[in-house]
Amino acid sequence: MAAQTGVVNMEQTLSTLVAAVEAVMNPAATQQDRAAAHQVCEEFREKSPACLECGLVLAGQQNSPIVRHFGLQLVEHFIKFRWTEISDAQRDTLKTKTLELIDQGTFNLLKEEAHVKDAVSRILVELMKRVWPQLWPDLFQNLNEICQHGATQTELVLKVFLRLVEDVVAFQTIPPQRRREILQALTSTMQELFHFFLQILDAYCTPAASTNKEEAVLVCQSVLSTLTGFVDWVNISHIIDDNGRLLRLLCEMLSDQSLQLHAAECLLLIVGRKGKVEDRKPILVLFSPVAMKAILDAAEAASRNLQDEHHYLFLKRLCQVLTEIGRQLCAQWGQANDIERPEEFDTYLKALLAFTQHPSLTLRSFTFSLWTQFLRHPNISQDSLLQSFLPRLTEVCTTTLYKVGFPSMNNSPSCEFSRIDFDNDEDFQSFFTKYRCDLAETIRSLTLLVPELTFTVASQWLQKELQKPLQADRQPCSMSSPEYLEWEALTVFTESVMLRLFQSEKPLPDVSLGIELLNQLLGYQNQDPLIQSCVLSCMSALFPFLRHGPKALPAVLEMIFASVVFTLPGQTKSTRSRAVKGVRQHACSVLVKICKEYPDILFPEFEHLYVCIKNIDADPDQLSQMERCILIEALIIVSNQFADFERQSVFIAEVLAPVKQLWVSPQFTEAFSHPSKFMSYIGLDQKPVQPSSADTCGINRSHIMYCINMILACMKRTTWPRDTSVAERGGFVLCKQEDGSIILRNPATTHIQQFLDNLFALIKTFCCLWLPEFVQLRHPEFSKAYDLMENERLAALGIQPPSVDNADSFVNRQPLERMQNFISVAYDNCFHILGNAGQCLGHEFYSWPNLGQVLVESVFRQMEHLPDYRLKPVIRAYMKPYISNCPKQYYMTAVVPVLCALCPSIYQRLSAKWVHINQRFEEGLDDDDDNAESQEVLEDQLTRQLTREYLELIGTVCVGRHSSKVEVAEETAMDEGDTTAHNRNDRTLSELGAMCLKNEALFPSILLCVLSGLTWSDTITCSKCIGLCWLLVKQLMADQTMTNEGAVHVLRSVLTGLRTLGQHEATQANLVTLSLTIYEEMRPQFPGLQELVASIPDCSLEAVQNFEKSFLMNSTPTKAPSEKKKKEAFKKLIGSIIGKDLGQMFKREVHYKNLPPMFVRRPKKQRVEVLSDDESCLCALFAADDV
Repeated sequence: MAAQTGVVNMEQTLSTLVAAVEAVMNPAATQQDRAAAHQVCEEFREKSPACLECGLVLAGQQNSPIVRHFGLQLVEHFIKFRWTEISDAQRDTLKTKTLELIDQGTFNLLKEEAHVKDAVSRILVELMKRVWPQLWPDLFQNLNEICQHGATQTELVLKVFLRLVEDVVAFQTIPPQRRREILQALTSTMQELFHFFLQILDAYCTPAASTNKEEAVLVCQSVLSTLTGFVDWVNISHIIDDNGRLLRLLCEMLSDQSLQLHAAECLLLIVGRKGKVEDRKPILVLFSPVAMKAILDAAEAASRNLQDEHHYLFLKRLCQVLTEIGRQLCAQWGQANDIERPEEFDTYLKALLAFTQHPSLTLRSFTFSLWTQFLRHPNISQDSLLQSFLPRLTEVCTTTLYKVGFPSMNNSPSCEFSRIDFDNDEDFQSFFTKYRCDLAETIRSLTLLVPELTFTVASQWLQKELQKPLQADRQPCSMSSPEYLEWEALTVFTESVMLRLFQSEKPLPDVSLGIELLNQLLGYQNQDPLIQSCVLSCMSALFPFLRHGPKALPAVLEMIFASVVFTLPGQTKSTRSRAVKGVRQHACSVLVKICKEYPDILFPEFEHLYVCIKNIDADPDQLSQMERCILIEALIIVSNQFADFERQSVFIAEVLAPVKQLWVSPQFTEAFSHPSKFMSYIGLDQKPVQPSSADTCGINRSHIMYCINMILACMKRTTWPRDTSVAERGGFVLCKQEDGSIILRNPATTHIQQFLDNLFALIKTFCCLWLPEFVQLRHPEFSKAYDLMENERLAALGIQPPSVDNADSFVNRQPLERMQNFISVAYDNCFHILGNAGQCLGHEFYSWPNLGQVLVESVFRQMEHLPDYRLKPVIRAYMKPYISNCPKQYYMTAVVPVLCALCPSIYQRLSAKWVHINQRFEEGLDDDDDNAESQEVLEDQLTRQLTREYLELIGTVCVGRHSSKVEVAEETAMDEGDTTAHNRNDRTLSELGAMCLKNEALFPSILLCVLSGLTWSDTITCSKCIGLCWLLVKQLMADQTMTNEGAVHVLRSVLTGLRTLGQHEATQANLVTLSLTIYEEMRPQFPGLQELVASIPDCSLEAVQNFEKSFLMNSTPTKAPSEKKKKEAFKKLIGSIIGKDLGQMFKREVHYKNLPPMFVRRPKKQRVEVLSDDESCLCALFAADDV
């Protein structure tokens, strides 16, 4: 009767579960019904003693696929989480049932659902992870026997091996001890395993007549998928066993359309193996005629049918295989005496060149880095066969430079492939930038190797374009016009060649050819702005020939100035197109470039330059403000060749005379004196109007921008001579120091100093614009005038700007955009002036009376109202160079007061913002917003950027100018285990840093910001703080200002950082190392650290004391424990607070039991010799023989 009742209960349970599963999967079910069904399933899975039994019943073939899958999930769940609830006999029964599932539990592999197959294989994998090999030694034999029963069983067994090796090797989801045991077992049977895989391939690649062809294909695909889990880490001997049989089979399968993709992916993992060079030597067998023919035949066949995306994907994998084979050759050629040119190297290079010529830019991109490796390799680059390919490669480089292939266009065969590879033009643009950089690097490497060849190609290509007839009535080019694309590609090629031409150690082309080419270019007449810009770039690239032919300089200047005034019919100063503005500004920049690189050649032409620029500037409708400033920059650069302080000073006075007239005028002084007056002066409190002569506010803004840009230009470009003897003769010496070194003065200093009062006033007024009372004064239509401009917003969010061809459009900004641009650029450039003042004006700037207090009053009084994106240039453009260039004697007067105003305010701001960000992270709100451009995300990014900039500033204060490099070295040292102990105490605080830590008003905000930064949810910020934390703490200990409470707070901050960012592996390692350093160095003085660590959950005082006894006490240099063991022991102490990824945070513990050891170490039996009684005495043993 009881048995019948049990059967009835079982049937009721099963029917309930089936109904629940069907309700969950029923799209018509209500939310309440689905939730109730979920509840039934979960409670049964967690609590029912019949879970395992019911799961096996539900997995039967009589049920629907979703019910069977649920039954299999029940079994898997029971094994993973309730393994300890069953007896050994039940486990043996479960093993038997699992093998039966593999053998008979599924339909034919063509009919069975994929998710059911995976569920069946996972059950056996979970069992293997718990009992194999120790408690299931004959498993492989059982699986081999099951495979004899057919293709369905074979496929399941292969899935088992793949899932097992993924969990053990790739994902490492099992405990270390079990992982080592399973890996050891796999390694010991690897030869048999590979033999097993090859047997299956042999059986199903050429199946018998009775075998279904579709089944054979699926089994072969499963074998190849399983092999991908092994081939990149097993010993290479298993791959090349039996005379490279596996490699031969893979190459043969490349011609089979149903298997070729799987074979290519398996082959790619083999040829991409890393490790010792000698271990990878067998991979070069793929250069054999048979293997190379198979690869190339498959590539050729796939190229004929690229309309199918499958064939295109296969071709990409095959191209990657070829390039990885080449990298293996690069790694081995010349490393051993027997590794030289492979027998099929000629065929290989032809195939590589074919891929480089393919219309798909993705395929081409795979090859460029390999060509560069070949060209830089000391042995391969000198090989005669490779060198015979260089002319063809150079020619191919010229055809692959064109900027075509946008998915939205149809001007090239590449577009079709781009539509497969990229979602939109922005993605393609991002890819193409890297693509062209790699290609340009290949051209540069070619030039170093064969400079005559690449220059000849560039020369012929340029001459070909110069000889093309010009069409007088032709419309200006767009950025997609064939003529412009040709010139643009030519420009990139020419620039790449000329960048390396004179660096090559090979024979160079005749200089006269370069001069002749430059002269031909100078004679070219063109009226298209885009093409003219390319002509200027080519001329700029050919500048190095000027040293050998300075007679061409007048013609060069003539072309530059002709381009400076370039215009199109019907366009005026206010209606010029973007392309025309671009070519004019490009010409001005080219003049600056030639003046910077060849000032000695330009110096004799100074008067000519001066007259030309003055004549152009005399026409009020000719130059824009930007063009005028750039041209004057060029003049200032050349004027530095005077090497005469007085003469340069007179010239700077002349240049700045118009600026002085405006900048110190009563109108400017009055406007800068108060925010409300400034707002009225620039029109911020008035209704916006379109630009016109009646727009006086627009003219005022223009004058302010002109003055700011001119002051900045003069400051940056005016210099003293580098040669101290020339400087002394020219009157540049300001004074001599006690150590004999001289201090030089800048000719622009006296002229710029007279502008500083109004500059400080303008900066103060700018900073006050964000005060609430002045924000309200804005005209409603200017309510967004303080916001980020669109390009700045996209840059902050890391979004690629849209790709738009607007060369022929006019620049017609709306009044709001003009106001935004003025506020943004003028504000930033004011701080650029302050930042450059220290470097350019030197001692005279820092000796300004009460400079520190003046800066505090101007910049930092109203700083708390500035948004993050306006505070960033204060730190980046001004503070960092200002501090880096400050002479030591002015630290106390010029730097410390500024830091005292800045650091506490920034710390309070960042602390408040990061509390909000961390809270959002902890509550999971950060991932709920799908709109990547939302204001909240933007503010988050701006806060992160400001935080990183500020911490770099602290690094500049504490370490010096090269703080970022030192910081990287520190982080690297932290990852190097035993070397950390030697490196972590080497760094010392800079003189300014030590001075700041002794200032009681300053050091708390610096230290607390670094400690708090360890806990903020940003790994980059945390890394910067890790590099500074111990440096500051160590100095405080040396100064004996550290207290027990302070030490506890330091360690607590590091431990909190581990809780917040512990899921990031590199950050976790660095934080553990830092916490160990702090504990080890500070524990003897501050006992509170022991109490803090002991208060960590799952850590006891006894465990902490044992750690100290084992690793911190009584250790001598000869018996000191290794840093690695010490770190692991300390990590174990604090392990419970180390943060985890959200996906791992609430993960249920999977049950494993330790198995008997695989190898039992038997103690050696000591050999005991039995001595006779008369020899048992030690005296007798060592007694001398009788004499």
